[in-house]
Amino acid sequence: MNDNHRTDHEFENFLKNISGVTIQHKLHLGPIMERRYFNVGNGWLGIIQRLFEVLIKLGWDKKFVNVKEKFGGMSIFIDNIPENGFNFIVDAERETFSVCEVCGEPGEQHRIKKWIHTLCDEHRNERLIIEDDCKKYIIKETGQIKNGDLYYNAQTHKVLKCEVDNFFDPWSVKVIEFK
Repeated sequence: MNDNHRTDHEFENFLKNISGVTIQHKLHLGPIMERRYFNVGNGWLGIIQRLFEVLIKLGWDKKFVNVKEKFGGMSIFIDNIPENGFNFIVDAERETFSVCEVCGEPGEQHRIKKWIHTLCDEHRNERLIIEDDCKKYIIKETGQIKNGDLYYNAQTHKVLKCEVDNFFDPWSVKVIEFK
């Protein structure tokens, strides 16, 4: 295993060990010791933990605004950054663009269902499969949808057969049946 992935329980134990962190604009919540306040995959929790440990050593007051996934990477918003802390935040964010957000192994960015994710090959393949009417389909992100092609419509969550040439729908992606 790698040092990036943390289970929810492991990450919550870390938060408890540092007496929690505080959300800057929600001080009434008190110290946060629950994983649910961090909107990223478990594959990035180790990166957050290492960053927080460094920032605490630099004198950070453990107050943050938000930690979330955005455009396939992690965005960390901290107001009271200790001196020299900004570079560590940028490095942590940058690292997430090459680490699978699910398992923490090396990963690459992929556009899946109109979203950008950083995933290893295994987790990319899992997200590329769609099921509809007990059949499995693989998303083909490239290629125009043409007459006779199968496509997945994200609004209806159905796989349909295209009946026109030069089809375009921002909610649809080309798929092929998975054998």
